[in-house]
Amino acid sequence: MDQARLQALTARGYGKAAKRIGAETVQYRPTSLTDPLASPYASFLAAFNNDAGFSFKAPTLWGRPAVFGLFDTTDVQAGDILVTGGESYFVARFEAFQPPLCILCDRTISLFGNASSGDGTTGDDSSSACPLAGYQDDYGTSGGSGSSAAASGWPCSILLKGSGEASGSSIPGAIKAAVYQLLLPVMPGFNPQVYMTATDDLGRSYVIEGVEVSQYGTKCLMRVQQV
Repeated sequence: MDQARLQALTARGYGKAAKRIGAETVQYRPTSLTDPLASPYASFLAAFNNDAGFSFKAPTLWGRPAVFGLFDTTDVQAGDILVTGGESYFVARFEAFQPPLCILCDRTISLFGNASSGDGTTGDDSSSACPLAGYQDDYGTSGGSGSSAAASGWPCSILLKGSGEASGSSIPGAIKAAVYQLLLPVMPGFNPQVYMTATDDLGRSYVIEGVEVSQYGTKCLMRVQQV
């Protein structure tokens, strides 16, 4: 039996299992940076668990958004967004014969470019602006206040990673700026850039300070924007 045939059987097997224990799920395959959930791509039954063996002995743990998806994987790829039961996931990794690795999302986010970051469009030279601190527009604070979003409405995971460094304000009792980790799906023709600003659905604003782009998606370190 060749690999393609074996994968097809595995995909259908996952689908049969999901029909017994899964919930109705809508699949999106984003083509627009500013409206990633514009139109459904497909729908199926799916279940999610933090155990690749799907023992369902424990729920997804707080601060650990990586889970495994149980559904028909005939047509799934990294970057797909899955919405079920009021929750959203994005597919971070799919390999033959294995359940997809998915990230449970807790927020939606919009990203804003500026003179230092560029707009993040893949292949755009403006995204490789000088990364020297001080050679930028107020340290990236201009995005999100009247400027148009380079990407908006993207489901994501935002996790608190640490208290960060002192703000340098020299004010007694000043609070350290918190550092957050942002996990985003693969986005069509776009990579977030250092110095971009980000605003979540709660209205909180951040400045991106580090970016790791991979086949899983994008991992960013952000600091709460100081006003």
